[in-house]
Amino acid sequence: MALMKEAMTKADFERSEKGLPPFKVKAVPRPEPEKPDVENEIKFSDIKPDDFIELTEAKRSTVKNAEGVRFIGFDVVIKLKQKGPFGRPKKTEDGKPAGPKIVTGWMAEGNFLELMRTFRETIRPQVVRW
Repeated sequence: MALMKEAMTKADFERSEKGLPPFKVKAVPRPEPEKPDVENEIKFSDIKPDDFIELTEAKRSTVKNAEGVRFIGFDVVIKLKQKGPFGRPKKTEDGKPAGPKIVTGWMAEGNFLELMRTFRETIRPQVVRW
């Protein structure tokens, strides 16, 4: 069954009788969905460019909020340099340099794509599972 396109308001009918176009239909504003609660969310702004070593693993995953809206993101594992005071490399108790700091968590797709663009020379495409 077809929708009745001919049905119009009285004001639009009067305008069409005068030879004027109908009023523009106002778009209904759609509210932004609220972000889901994620325990260990990583944002691109949290990663300093000097500290980034490599992206070890990235797997696409979706997270739902309370209303059931899905947010696309990636479960990531990132290696970062450990820095001590004054930006020097952190040392262990023996005096040897400390190993890399491993950060795991969920990244929203926009933040992840920004990470990929920024560090495209150092990130191996094989570690990303779309």
